[in-house]
Amino acid sequence: MAENTPAQGQSKGKSIACMACGIASIVLCEAYGMGLIPAIISLVLGSQCAKEGVQNTFTKVGKITGIIGLILSIVVGAIMIILVAAAAASGISSYN
Repeated sequence: MAENTPAQGQSKGKSIACMACGIASIVLCEAYGMGLIPAIISLVLGSQCAKEGVQNTFTKVGKITGIIGLILSIVVGAIMIILVAAAAASGISSYN
């Protein structure tokens, strides 16, 4: 059983990486959907930490910021698609 459990440093490293990716997802949410990548990584790392039994503040913050970053990235991406479609539609009609 002791062979399958990660060292304490690995779990702490995963939880810090989870938090860093969650924060990066919020920062990058306006960069044409680039916040999706760190948000998904944050949620995966958070679930891995939960399976390992690590529930510290870094993991909780990482999960929360990952969810917020995921939602913001999806909303901003949808708004960008709508704006591009509206611009394309208005550009086509202006030639008539």
